[in-house]
Amino acid sequence: MTDEDEIRRTLAQYCHCCDDGNFDALLELFAADAELTYRERSCRGRAQVRAFYDELQGKPEQRGKHMTANALVDLAGAEASVVSDFLFLRFVAGALVPVFTGRYRDRFARIAGRWCIARREIVQLDAPS
Repeated sequence: MTDEDEIRRTLAQYCHCCDDGNFDALLELFAADAELTYRERSCRGRAQVRAFYDELQGKPEQRGKHMTANALVDLAGAEASVVSDFLFLRFVAGALVPVFTGRYRDRFARIAGRWCIARREIVQLDAPS
């Protein structure tokens, strides 16, 4: 498997872990000192990242289906810059409906032989005015 394939696999694992509420496995995808930003909120380290996901997706009704696409991976040795689009769907009245879309701006690092998310910026796509 190429480095790019491994990174794309990590992106897919992220979606599955979020959707399944498997935050222990989700945290393993992040570097120990990872940074996560969303709007005005910034988290650093796995404990803060865990608190972020517990708050936003800790209850089954908060979860849904994450879809990631169009990943552009730029490798530079043991680091990579990755930009990908995402769509988040949630069950509403028994049907999955789109509720949130945007772009992930990631920095990956190769740590102990595997690719981890070192920094993730979640950028919400706002409707045009």
